[in-house]
Amino acid sequence: MKELFQKILCPIDPNDEMATSLDVACSLVEGPDTLVCLLYVIPVVLVGALAPGLDPLPISESEARAALEKIAREHLAGKVRYEIYTQIGGEPANAILKAVEELGVDSVVMPTHGRKGIGRLILGSVAERVVRESPRPVLTVRAAAAGDGRGPR
Repeated sequence: MKELFQKILCPIDPNDEMATSLDVACSLVEGPDTLVCLLYVIPVVLVGALAPGLDPLPISESEARAALEKIAREHLAGKVRYEIYTQIGGEPANAILKAVEELGVDSVVMPTHGRKGIGRLILGSVAERVVRESPRPVLTVRAAAAGDGRGPR
């Protein structure tokens, strides 16, 4: 019998402490052929007149891959097959939606910050846009705030 999800995309930011989505993705794995694809969209800092001499990449691609590899070993190693992908720059939602198509994934499992009110208005929601525009099912995972005792939601 064919597994429901054979290829799951997990966009994560190694700086966010929100690897809970990897644990959820791991729980969706139904067979040895399932592959979890980790994606990190490396932010590019706009440089120029406002910040002369500032490095436009806060983290190199090799550092980003190493950080993802560490997270994958901690959450996925020995449980599921995985691959690591990075994308330098671009709007995160666009990069995630492009990866959905290019990698041919069956689903997306991604963290959400759960912003509300003015924070959401100003910062927007990458997860919300991916949910709206993805041609594949998207499961969002909100990690509880540190120390609130509620765990993942």
